[in-house]
Amino acid sequence: MSRHADPAPLDIRAPTAAPAEAFGRGLDRLLRAVGDPLAEIEPVLSEHPAFVMGHLLRAAVAVLAKDASALPLLESALTAAGREGIGPTDHERRHLAAARAWLSGEPELAAERYAAILRDSPRDLLALRLAQSCYFFVGQTAALRDVVDLVSPAWSHRMPGFQYLLAIAAFGCAENGETERAEALGRWAVEIEPEFPFAIHAVAHAFSARGDHVGGRLWMRQHQAQWLSDGRMAAHNAWHLAQFESASGEPARALAALDQRLIPEAFTSASSAADATALLWRLQLDGVDPGSRWLLLSDCWNTHSSPGFWPFLDLHAAIAFNAAGSFERAQRLARGIAACARADTHSAHLARTVTLPGLRAIGAFAAEAYSSACVALRALRPALGQLGASHAQVSLFERMLGEAERRCRGVLRSKLPMQRVAA
Repeated sequence: MSRHADPAPLDIRAPTAAPAEAFGRGLDRLLRAVGDPLAEIEPVLSEHPAFVMGHLLRAAVAVLAKDASALPLLESALTAAGREGIGPTDHERRHLAAARAWLSGEPELAAERYAAILRDSPRDLLALRLAQSCYFFVGQTAALRDVVDLVSPAWSHRMPGFQYLLAIAAFGCAENGETERAEALGRWAVEIEPEFPFAIHAVAHAFSARGDHVGGRLWMRQHQAQWLSDGRMAAHNAWHLAQFESASGEPARALAALDQRLIPEAFTSASSAADATALLWRLQLDGVDPGSRWLLLSDCWNTHSSPGFWPFLDLHAAIAFNAAGSFERAQRLARGIAACARADTHSAHLARTVTLPGLRAIGAFAAEAYSSACVALRALRPALGQLGASHAQVSLFERMLGEAERRCRGVLRSKLPMQRVAA
């Protein structure tokens, strides 16, 4: 039975009970990754525009998206919360400051500000989820676990919302190699709340981190009815299952997931486009015929591409453009990254240290210069921690390196229709 009635044990200032209740429902949707949190809070805000926590929930949806296309939503939420006559509390002001840091292109500062909130309000699940998300984006893997350790002493299993803490903790442990603990915490969260795609996803990361593809496939299939919903993680969880299936010798099932779930979602979400690109690239490296799918993904990326916002997305866009033979698009992406790299910002630093070297590695592979690709991919390894991606996602580049090494030895497993990226 669901126990997600009160995920936000906070002193929420609201004119009536209705806004606070709507915030609780919306936060539950955000934390579990089910449905649309905005559908809960926006109708209330139309009647109670001074409800600051409602605006902060809208801002949280935008921060959590990790997508340049969500920045207008974030700006709108912050503008509404800052209107004359709205006097936020100190706690609300700190949330606003963290969200403004994200909007200003300072994700590390955003992470630090959300974490600072937790030192005084350790049961603020919204701040916890956003702190972990921001730390993930900037590649501070240890902080994914440490930020949960910061608040854990203030919690007990009898408190409402404990299942959300468990799921967030499970993901942090999985990304730090504590796979047994991650699995146990994630399973506990799912026992409390079965319809919990984010917790199911955290357990999938535990299986992936220890290379248990068969176990991961079984887990994701057993809980498919719970994660295959209308939430924002449905396509990503489909990607996890497809990864397990492909690694377990079932490429046809993985290809079906690509066609039925990932490519359709890729047109509406850059993150889903990255998942689709990664899966198709792995399948092709394993000898699966990609058909015309690269052309579809090239068109997706041409719509989503925001050079310099997130290296993880930029490198996947580069793979898709090259695989499709979309040379002009690949050049345009490379020029955008090079322009970004000239600034003195967090994004510019990543463009110089991660994205441009990554483009050169992809370009060498595309040109069938496998010896150069090996050198470039090995040199890229130390920077991949800054990619803003999970170990399961970063492993794509290890897979590419392994293929380049095999081709250097003359073991050609597939001919890839790729062209050079102009970096």
